[in-house]
Amino acid sequence: MFSNTCAMTLAQKSDRILAQTRGLSGTTPNATQLIEELRSALEENMKELERLRAERDEARRELCRIESSASGDPNMTSRAVAADLGWDCYKGDGK
Repeated sequence: MFSNTCAMTLAQKSDRILAQTRGLSGTTPNATQLIEELRSALEENMKELERLRAERDEARRELCRIESSASGDPNMTSRAVAADLGWDCYKGDGK
């Protein structure tokens, strides 16, 4: 599974490759265009990954709320359910 760190590393690698191939257009006319297309596809994929991660986390939070309510235990918060399941769906949301 990808992490934000991994995604940033991929973007940085893409930028480096793009910068290194800009001067190759004389010897390989399509190289820069292909790299730019790959970079664009990578950026779209990273955006889709973030969208899907947010959707997954919201579904997990909903399940945690349901499990918390169903438990009848006042100490069993939705965050506690998430922690028990090893999920980080509340990470960084401020809730």
